[in-house]
Amino acid sequence: MELLTLYTALLRRKWVILQAVVLFTVGAAILSVVLPKNFRTSSRVLVSTSDTSLSILNDLGLGEIAQGLSNTDDIQNKITLATTRPVLDEVIWRLQLRDDDGRLYTAEELLVPGTFGEIEARPNITVSQQQGTDLLVFEARANDPELAQLIANTVVEVAIQRAQQRARQDTRSARVFIEEQLVVVRKEFDQALTQIADAQAAEEVIDLETELKAAIARLSELMLGYEQNAAQIQEVRGRIAEARSMQGREDVARISASTTQINREIAGLQEKLAELRQKRAVELTDKTSQHPDVLDLDEVIADTEARLSAALDVQHELDPGVAQLEAQLAGLVRKGAEIDASIQRTTDQFRSYPDKMRRMSQLKMAAQAAEDVYTSLQEQGYQVGVAESMLVSDMQMVEPALAPERHYSPKLLVNVIFGLVAGSVFGLGLAFLLEYIDDTVRTPEELQQVWGVPKLGVVPKFKLTGERRVVDELPTTHPISESYRTIRNGLMYASLDKPLRLIAVSSAVPSEGKSTFSVNLGISFAREGKRVLIVDCDLRRPAQHRNFPQVSNHVGLTDVLTGKTTVEEAVQETTVENLVMLTSGPTPADPGRLVESLRLRQLLLDLRKQYDVVLVDTPPCLVVNDSIVIGRAVDGLILVVESGSTSRKLVAEMKNRFDVSGLEPVGVVLNKLDFVSSGYGYYYKAYRRYDQGDAAPAEPSGPAAGGGAA
Repeated sequence: MELLTLYTALLRRKWVILQAVVLFTVGAAILSVVLPKNFRTSSRVLVSTSDTSLSILNDLGLGEIAQGLSNTDDIQNKITLATTRPVLDEVIWRLQLRDDDGRLYTAEELLVPGTFGEIEARPNITVSQQQGTDLLVFEARANDPELAQLIANTVVEVAIQRAQQRARQDTRSARVFIEEQLVVVRKEFDQALTQIADAQAAEEVIDLETELKAAIARLSELMLGYEQNAAQIQEVRGRIAEARSMQGREDVARISASTTQINREIAGLQEKLAELRQKRAVELTDKTSQHPDVLDLDEVIADTEARLSAALDVQHELDPGVAQLEAQLAGLVRKGAEIDASIQRTTDQFRSYPDKMRRMSQLKMAAQAAEDVYTSLQEQGYQVGVAESMLVSDMQMVEPALAPERHYSPKLLVNVIFGLVAGSVFGLGLAFLLEYIDDTVRTPEELQQVWGVPKLGVVPKFKLTGERRVVDELPTTHPISESYRTIRNGLMYASLDKPLRLIAVSSAVPSEGKSTFSVNLGISFAREGKRVLIVDCDLRRPAQHRNFPQVSNHVGLTDVLTGKTTVEEAVQETTVENLVMLTSGPTPADPGRLVESLRLRQLLLDLRKQYDVVLVDTPPCLVVNDSIVIGRAVDGLILVVESGSTSRKLVAEMKNRFDVSGLEPVGVVLNKLDFVSSGYGYYYKAYRRYDQGDAAPAEPSGPAAGGGAA
């Protein structure tokens, strides 16, 4: 039984579970597509000492340096040195690794990007030893395959360069003298360059030939800009004229969309005028044009039109669009004057170029002499560098990194499977939580647990064509008709000693379907050949007259109780044979007083004698006390409870209300029962066969005999 309850709960919440599964699965798929792709590649470095390099160094007389190079660090030190801050900072600077804000990454972020960095696929580097070998694996990850390749190879390059620098520390003294001389010559060269720079500053030139070409190009650009500016001036003037023309065509009846967007006052007055005109059209449906209300509306409309016309005049006078165009025109005129002045200044510059070129040539010859000396010292330094370059690092790249063809994360299939599992778990948990906090009555068994009142039957939830919920056009074999037939038979056998002819119908709160249930039950009795009268005693919110188009509520029960008409005149025929209706009539000032009157009780007793069955539609018992009062005057009271909507608390409160009043309902009907979600799948399939016109059992039994919506 517990498994059946669990299955029913899951079946009832299947859409919650399905939505959770779909949400998580689609979310995982979307994240897999939206999140940055993480590409991974690696390069391999061999740690060893080159015997050839040591031999060459010995031949060059650098034996001590060769001996120091042979004392290599162990692999763990190589790994540590390859991931130090100087190495990583140089890699970051070389590749300009920046975040979305333009900030350079730090060495710590490159080593440990963090959870958010993993999601963003930030650049990351790890160095490890390949097991059982002297190989170092430099693994890089990034959101771009080429960037990952660059990071892996650049880290290796920088690490090898740093290792070479550590090996060449003893050779640097050989370059000290040359570097000192280079400093002296560099000062002389800088002095010559400074003189050139001073001359350029005095003459206000940098490169005469370039400036001459630039001046010609500048003059061409200025001339072109002057022509374009003139064209823009003509265009703006045309737009101003067009705007003024459009303003002249606007009036109260024709207002452009741009005006309503710019001026909220005009938009508001236009909307108000439209509403007033619509309201006047509505008033004219049942009033003449000379009616005071219509005349008042005409005055308001005239005043609104006057205000709208005045607002249009102000808008035309102070139109920000025209003002903006005029300001733009003034700016273009000023710009044209500035361009013309720039053309004149550029033309004047051509006169001073010959003298400037002669003076700059003399200064450049002096700088060339200093540069030749500086170049000679650099060549000597290069020769020293050749000897230094023979010292190679004990780290050699044996496998450079390649740009990966596919990303390794996020993995669409893995994430979708994870989303499917997570969605299932979350959906099941949410379904159990909703089931735990759901206090509504869904099945007849749950209703019996709250209130042990006899169960007359159930009305299943079925979709009927059209807006009417009345079963008068359905065949007698239809599942919905069968459900009311079952309830009807239950009422016939509810009291064998005293037949139930005067029956009241009520519910706990509004919108549970009591009024629709009353008329459909009356149709079921009428089809049996009984003369049935439906009395609408819900004087506050009458609804029975809406079930039949030919039935009106102009005359009804309130007119009979107040003596304005007789029962015979108030009773109205319906389209169903043997079924008549006494509507509520006009709403009285004090409905409760009429309900508690002796005239209503006497009227119901008289109607009981005239008809085989009298069904009294009463207000909800938890809203007003009318149903309790009427329940004392009838043969029996039926309570309608909506499945999946009415809470157990309301049912318990309704039970307490009847216990206090000493009134026992003849039975309860569970309305709008969803057979699929409530575990009545067998009955649901049977009703489906009925609904599709298949053969069905002659007489369905139990609470599932029915179909339809109340």
